Amino acid sequence: MNFLSWNELIFFLHLLAAGVILLGAAKLGRTWLTALIVVCTVLMNIAVSKQMTLFGLQVTGGNVLFATVFLANDVLNEHFGLQAARRAVLTGFAAGLVTVVMMQFVLAYRADVNDDSQKHLLYFFNVRAFPRIVIVSMISYLLAQLLDTQLYRMIRRATGRDRLLWLRSNASTWISQAFDTVFFTTAALVGTFIHTWEHWLGAVVFAYIIKIAVAAVDTSFLYLTTWGPLIPAKSHRLEGVTDRWDMGEH
Repeated sequence: MNFLSWNELIFFLHLLAAGVILLGAAKLGRTWLTALIVVCTVLMNIAVSKQMTLFGLQVTGGNVLFATVFLANDVLNEHFGLQAARRAVLTGFAAGLVTVVMMQFVLAYRADVNDDSQKHLLYFFNVRAFPRIVIVSMISYLLAQLLDTQLYRMIRRATGRDRLLWLRSNASTWISQAFDTVFFTTAALVGTFIHTWEHWLGAVVFAYIIKIAVAAVDTSFLYLTTWGPLIPAKSHRLEGVTDRWDMGEH
């Protein structure tokens, strides 16, 4: 088997493109970072339906987008504080929820005889087909993101602003992703698509491996946002502010 096949090449290009886009959004400030989170949140709920193989593992098309959301939240946490990161999480969640709700009305319209899009839209947005999966997915996303932002801030406080950036970025993601993977696989898929312990374990392990691998690669982009020319506009780092927002000032 060719280890670096077409899918692996596209995967690395996808990561690079996501990282460059994130750096551009970060440089422009937290409004742009929040907008990136909203876009990726909406897109990953569509891309997750695509199944593919990477490095011999069964994965979905939403992994890079999902990792981009987590990384963007880490950048917000690092440069603008916990409250900015939490607001972005809630904004992304609201965007996903609004998308699902509004698309139910679009699906409810009777399609014209010449329409060819209804069946495709049903595939992506029909909540009635798998309501349990949709509901659990949204809850899992919200809880995992909030857990990630809180853990990131706790580790940052414990280690200091200018030390062990890789640790707080990866550790917070590893723990929150472990929760997300186990919770979603168990609550959404057991009894529907997963019926054995071996299948459950395989699904959790495969999904978790690709998530932490992407998080590890993404860490380099987080480091780049602390480099002078790429520090986000109005970042607390740029302004020399320490952790005042942790005490409720922001």
